[in-house]
Amino acid sequence: MSTPKDGRDWHSDFDIDAPGYGNIFHEVADDLVATCPVAHSKDGYYVVSRYQDILTVLQDWKTFSSADGIIGAVRPPEQPLFKPNETDPPEHTQLRGAIERFFLAGAVAKHEPSIRQIANTLIDAFVKDGTIDIVKQFADPLPPIAFCQVVANMPAEDMDFLQKVFTDAITGPLEFRGVNWVKGQEYLAALLEKRRTEPRQDDIVDVVLHFEFPDGRPYTHADRAGSLAQIVAAGATTTGAVIAGSIYHLATHIEDRRWLQEDFSLIPRAVEEFLRVYVSAPHNGRRVMKDVELSGVQLRGPHNGAKGDYLIYNLGGANRDPSVFECPEKVDLTRHPNPHLSFAKGVHRCIGLQLARLNIRLAIETFLTRIPDFSVQPGFEPNFLGGITRSLTTLPITFNTETAR
Repeated sequence: MSTPKDGRDWHSDFDIDAPGYGNIFHEVADDLVATCPVAHSKDGYYVVSRYQDILTVLQDWKTFSSADGIIGAVRPPEQPLFKPNETDPPEHTQLRGAIERFFLAGAVAKHEPSIRQIANTLIDAFVKDGTIDIVKQFADPLPPIAFCQVVANMPAEDMDFLQKVFTDAITGPLEFRGVNWVKGQEYLAALLEKRRTEPRQDDIVDVVLHFEFPDGRPYTHADRAGSLAQIVAAGATTTGAVIAGSIYHLATHIEDRRWLQEDFSLIPRAVEEFLRVYVSAPHNGRRVMKDVELSGVQLRGPHNGAKGDYLIYNLGGANRDPSVFECPEKVDLTRHPNPHLSFAKGVHRCIGLQLARLNIRLAIETFLTRIPDFSVQPGFEPNFLGGITRSLTTLPITFNTETAR
């Protein structure tokens, strides 16, 4: 275990937006798991880090509610609550049930040829150059293009805008996050309005556009745009981070790279380990709805007119908890079983997990096939953006153009 050396007391002054947090993310997680499983922030929220505590939070939505917002501790005032993520059953169950058929394994598998083609097209643009920024030219563009074009039938020419606006909404400067959420949601509201006048296409946009709650509760046009916004935003800012992390590892661990290149059937298990290590959405929040104790710390539910305590779970801790993972600091592409919590658990488990896995697998397969010999540029030092999400800000790769194809 290593202790963070940035001078901050992360036990009593946890701050997911602290400068440099992304670069000491693992050190902070290891320290909290070992010595402070329930930390506190001066902004008033608690942070839970041990695997079993987080599992308790994720599996008990009645005690730990999403209905007051899952990023409530740092929520921009302009940002509305999004359905279904920021609701609880039965509302959550009804809306999620309407859209989840597009994310089931069988439905997602049908998109493999199209997504593989997207990966190849991205590589075509730089295959003769010998250099590439993986983040900007490959990892970040692939998932939103795959979702918006292949799954949701959104216009290809708008992909750059959607990727940028939702990335800025989640990871950009705090003062502009709410503004960017509004921009993205306004675009999707206009798209929904346009689609209302067109023949139905039986895609996720149509389902969101025409869904009504069976018990008659309201689902406004803004709510519909918000539902699409959270799905697009998740794909635009999380899966790409795991793809970039995966290629960073393979660029700096040649034996692992050669091992996968010799047998692509090993890649799915490697994907799970990359998901564990490069967890890209490590922090979400819950409102405590009744008095409860976690690791000896008493948390309070609503009391005397005040809301219950707010807590954030830290998946960086859960995925490195030595009570669950042997040698958690090691990237072991053969790790099995691998019960990481990167997709969360319970009723709010990530709806897009099968699509994310497919995108990561195809990105690795395609890159290893087309660019077999590569390394990070000399002198490169990784810089990870920290916050609600965690991702490499850039990844300059050089490769042998003679073996590239």
